[in-house]
Amino acid sequence: MIDKRYQGKGYGKEALRLALDFIKTWPCGKADLCWISYERDNIIAKNLYASFGFKETGEMCDDEIVAVLKFE
Repeated sequence: MIDKRYQGKGYGKEALRLALDFIKTWPCGKADLCWISYERDNIIAKNLYASFGFKETGEMCDDEIVAVLKFE
């Protein structure tokens, strides 16, 4: 999460890129998927995750939409 004062400056995008780069080093072993969830009305998060290739699954986790990124 990025503090409201710092949103819109690319910090979230950079943080997600760095997190995915780390995950792709397989620190806990090889994985096929990375999943996230976000609140249904958070269009900014939806668009950010989609820009990295996350696809909604149609599933919900509590009240949040689930999206996954398939690793190749």
